[in-house]
Amino acid sequence: MNGYDLVAPAEIAECLRISVRAVHKRAKKESWRAQKVNGRGDKRFHLAELPEEVKIAVMVNRAKTGAPDLYNKDRRVAVGSPELSEWQNRIALARADLVRAYVAEKKRAKAAGGSAVRAAELFIKGYNTGNLMPRVYEILGPTSWKSVERWRKELQRKDHDFTKIAPMWGNNRGKRKVTDQEFNMLLSFALHPNRLRISEVCRLTKLALRKRQVPSPSSEATLRRALEDWKATHYDQWVFCREGEKALNDKCLPYLERDAGLLEVGEVLVADGHPLNFQCLNPYTGKPCRASLLMWYDWASCMPAGWEIMPTENVQCVAAGLRRAILALGKMPKVAYLDNGKAFKAKIFTSTDIDFEEAGFYGMFARLGIETTFAWPYNAQSKPVERFFGTFNELERLMPTYTGASIQDKPAHMLRNERLHKKIHEKKYGGWVPTIEEANRIIAGWVAEYARRPHRGLKGLCPIEVWEAGKGPGVDERALRFLMMSMEPKAPPGRNGIRFMGRNYYDEALYGYKERVMIRYDLEDLSRIYVYEQKGSRLLCEAEAVEPVHPMAKLTGQKEDLALVKMGIERKRKLQKTTETVARSYVESAPSLVAIPERAKEGPGRKKKPRALARAEAERIEAEASRMKVLELKPKKQEPVYMSEPDRYEALLERECRGEELSLDDMQFMRYFEKTKTFRQLKPRFESLQELWLAGPEEQEEGSRS
Repeated sequence: MNGYDLVAPAEIAECLRISVRAVHKRAKKESWRAQKVNGRGDKRFHLAELPEEVKIAVMVNRAKTGAPDLYNKDRRVAVGSPELSEWQNRIALARADLVRAYVAEKKRAKAAGGSAVRAAELFIKGYNTGNLMPRVYEILGPTSWKSVERWRKELQRKDHDFTKIAPMWGNNRGKRKVTDQEFNMLLSFALHPNRLRISEVCRLTKLALRKRQVPSPSSEATLRRALEDWKATHYDQWVFCREGEKALNDKCLPYLERDAGLLEVGEVLVADGHPLNFQCLNPYTGKPCRASLLMWYDWASCMPAGWEIMPTENVQCVAAGLRRAILALGKMPKVAYLDNGKAFKAKIFTSTDIDFEEAGFYGMFARLGIETTFAWPYNAQSKPVERFFGTFNELERLMPTYTGASIQDKPAHMLRNERLHKKIHEKKYGGWVPTIEEANRIIAGWVAEYARRPHRGLKGLCPIEVWEAGKGPGVDERALRFLMMSMEPKAPPGRNGIRFMGRNYYDEALYGYKERVMIRYDLEDLSRIYVYEQKGSRLLCEAEAVEPVHPMAKLTGQKEDLALVKMGIERKRKLQKTTETVARSYVESAPSLVAIPERAKEGPGRKKKPRALARAEAERIEAEASRMKVLELKPKKQEPVYMSEPDRYEALLERECRGEELSLDDMQFMRYFEKTKTFRQLKPRFESLQELWLAGPEEQEEGSRS
């Protein structure tokens, strides 16, 4: 016998809402069998032998509050059926309360010598008014004495277990009369990798069973409900069959929660790519394109440490973005966390030959003491920067060249036949497309604002607060130079240096250098490039971009334009002088290639006498001279020297207006010059001079007098 089979007088008093003394009096009067539990004489009554209404009251009270332990009053033992729902337990307890009160009223009437049946009917009438037991009536509502009597008999037959009078409707919910053949056919269509719609699945199931002459009593609505119930309890199989392994990992499989608070700022930098949802100008082609953003994200502070915009595929951009992140961080990170999954390469690099594990990052980053690790493929949970790109979309939507995050998300002016929206957009923005430099400045401004927002992952702190607290003292930029943008081979430098992206980059170190070179460049700052030897081991120079000069700086340009021209001329003369100084010794010391015979030396003051001619020879010479035709030789007119092409064109135009015959070379030059940009700028001047020269000297004098 355990403590649950014995009842203390105090518990009975609590259930019947009477005193303990009244319990003892009734127990003595009705001869309840008791058992002593200690030396003080404390008694416990056997639950099974108590009167019916007392037993019901005790069982209901224990179901509501839990049964007390026999030897520990503070400890309660929970009872009840876990198979019942909350509403079933609530109704069953209310019915037991009503039965207890019903039995007690019948017993009272019988003890008073009245009719028990009459008392039961009067009790139920009083209950149905809602005033006798308002709380029970609120749960059960009106009932009859026959129903209560049936509940009483059920309790008595089941040893007063209140769960036996619980309502049982709804227990067969979800158990539909769908045959096994129907359900198997339903699943075969529903779990197809083509992800058929449920309406199609139900229709195809009925059609397939009809063709096989298999009975199908269930309606399509019943099949739909059966499939929905199966999906709710087998969601992992549903996802794997219809969507694949990655969806199973993203939607069903559990994941490890990582505590970023255990990391220090700069300890782990995470790299991931994101195709920008706005257009910018491609510096190689000059056309708008959707570039890719390679972001380096500090895991500890949730701060974008550095990034790189890639207009074309370039693996080295990963290292360039890390270089910017290290410069901003002010110290070397311990771990570089890259994503080597196919999803990342599909977003950033379309080439199937690219493998980051074989791209040289291990050796490149190890030189700086950085460990390199790669995320699992098809595992979005392993990349904390993914969530940041969702927030980054708010900047993309602010750009005039926004293209939408998906096909359904395109702005109105990019849709077909939206002429008004296109016209308004063109009028408002004028076709403006940001360059790579402008896009970088815009992103930097947005990141500065984002860094001052409170972050839920940082317990309400702002990323900039955590970032500033953990930054380092700084690093040597020269040590990071090899992490710059791609090392691109170039042809030997020309006269004006290296031609790159439509601009010339020059440094005096390239003068006279005719070997192939390697260059490193930064798309964010194209004002200079770093030129290395062909092997890329030794830095030759830092070449700066050469700006074009004004074609007529002396006549129509500004002082700055004239200064640039003079600077270029001085540099040219300086280089020429340097070459002549160094090469003079080689020219002067050059050996003779042909031996020259020595001439007989003549003494001073001695003249060689002319040899006398024979008479016959003299006559022959005179006869030949008489037959010779005397030609009058005129000195050739010296060609004029012109300072510039406009000066030459002006002189030739004047000669042409005065009727002089021009040479073929001069005429070809005039036709060539008339097609140049300089001629278009000076065309008004040439037209006025042409009118003046065609007018003649008389009209010129009259014009000068007036």
